[in-house]
Amino acid sequence: MKNILIIGSRGGLKAELEKTGFFSGIKTCLSFGSKELEKIDILIVESKTISYSNYIQNFSKFLKKVKSNYYIAGDMDTYSTINKTLSSYGIIVIPPLLTDAQISQKICSLAVEDFDTGKDAVCFFGSGPEAGVSMISLSTAQVLSDITGKSTILLSLNGREGTTYFDIDSGSHGLSEIKERLVNNILSPEELKSSCIKSGSLYILPGEKDISKVRHYHPGHIEKLVDLSSKTFDVTIINGGSDISGMSIGALNSSKIKYMVTTQSDKHFRNFSKLLEQIFSSLGISPDDFFLVVNKYIDYGELDTEISLAKKYGMQVASVIPLLDYTVSLEAEKKRKTLLSYDRLYSNSIKQLSVSLCGELGIEILGTGKKDGKRGSFLNRILGKV
Repeated sequence: MKNILIIGSRGGLKAELEKTGFFSGIKTCLSFGSKELEKIDILIVESKTISYSNYIQNFSKFLKKVKSNYYIAGDMDTYSTINKTLSSYGIIVIPPLLTDAQISQKICSLAVEDFDTGKDAVCFFGSGPEAGVSMISLSTAQVLSDITGKSTILLSLNGREGTTYFDIDSGSHGLSEIKERLVNNILSPEELKSSCIKSGSLYILPGEKDISKVRHYHPGHIEKLVDLSSKTFDVTIINGGSDISGMSIGALNSSKIKYMVTTQSDKHFRNFSKLLEQIFSSLGISPDDFFLVVNKYIDYGELDTEISLAKKYGMQVASVIPLLDYTVSLEAEKKRKTLLSYDRLYSNSIKQLSVSLCGELGIEILGTGKKDGKRGSFLNRILGKV
């Protein structure tokens, strides 16, 4: 087992690494010293404790002695400046917005052979407002729970209650009802279940009812929620919305599978580009971490095709969902239903997406004994390669 030295004051990171049980000794200190570096396999340095210039000056003390080196950037400007330089020396730079639990998982994934994060959550995130995340995430959760019979939970983490398309009053259910127990790390699986609205094998956890309180949810709170959800239910699907908040950051970082929901709108692509530059990069998230869902698609020569959008976004296409008649959408919203029962093409698109997702998760579809859907299979079909 490997020994770790953390130069910094992140006691939480030490605790997270100790919880894994993969390392024999984890020490902390606040400065470089030859004694501390003896018999160390992994060195983690925090920029708030050791500045970049000081770190560079001390290269000779640790590069030859320590096999694996990590430097935790303190802010986005620092990360952008030093990442390329330190990477050339084989030093891994940790993005600034990762929590201690996420840093621990990243280190384990690189240092521990066959490490499995255990995460199986699925997050739908939008490239901008009105991309259609709420409708698609709920529709997918409904279909997936139907075709698999697996207990499936939909977490509404878009900063809203998230019951627009579900004709049941949230009442005393929802995230706001369990926030205190979640924050204090005493929320039980039974309490999580009882706070959900249940329909068959589908559970829905309504989001925060008071929009002024959304800012009080930190990424770490959402990590705890998603972790408990993954242990309690067979499938966890998240409506991550399209706004950046503690909720959405926690949702994205906690998800094994991520879908970027977008349209052919240039406005949505411009917004995605800003998200990539200003937020995703500081979270260590790249475009190829997402599948692309093209929503409200119009087959028109002057607009981007799904293939050109895949190239622009740098993602593999998971689904193309056609634009529906506006009156149909209004009717579904008025009756608080998804579009599944209103349009055959929409229903087929969501079913195809759900079947593909079953393959990604390794879940069998009822009556088939198959774990259908492989990465890229949809794009192959639309290109006529199957």
